Amino acid sequence: MHNCSNVNHRRRWRHDVFISFRGSDVRHTFVSRLRAALRREGVTSFADDDSRDLPRGENLKEAISRAIERSRLSVVVLSPNYASSKWCLDELVHIMRCCTSTSRAGHVAIPIFYHLSPEEVSGCYKEDLDRHKRRHTYERVDGWLRALAWIAGISGWVFPAAACQ
Repeated sequence: MHNCSNVNHRRRWRHDVFISFRGSDVRHTFVSRLRAALRREGVTSFADDDSRDLPRGENLKEAISRAIERSRLSVVVLSPNYASSKWCLDELVHIMRCCTSTSRAGHVAIPIFYHLSPEEVSGCYKEDLDRHKRRHTYERVDGWLRALAWIAGISGWVFPAAACQ
C-alpha cells in the first residue's frame, strides 16, 4: 500500500474507495462482489459502471477525475485487459498523481493483480501498449508506462494466477 497520509485532507473525501477496473474483465464478477462486501462493511465506493455514481450531464472524464480526488483510496484491479482501455490508463495516471503530489497528500493506492502477477504487468500489456503507441502521443503513452511501473511496484494482492492471454 502506498500511503501519502495527511489528516488535514480527510474532510474532502466523498468516497472511501475509488475502483479502477476494466469492465469487460471483472465488472460482473470480482468488482460487483468487492462493492457488495464494501457496502456490507459501511464503506462507500465509486465505480464508473454505476449510474448512481455519475451525475447526468457532466463531462465523464472530469467526473471520474473528481471522484478519484475525493476518494480516500483507489483500488486498481489490474486484469489481463486493463491496459487495452485508454480510460483505465488515464485513471491510473491520475491516481498516481494524487498519491505522489504533495498538494493532494492523503490518497492511497492498492493494486489487485487479477489473473496476473506484478512481474507480468509490463509483459502482459505490451501488445496493448504497442497498439496505443500508434494512436496516441509519445507523452501520453509514456505517462501510462510510468503509471503501470509505479502501480506494479506497490505491494498489493494477487488473485488466482493465470498466465496472460
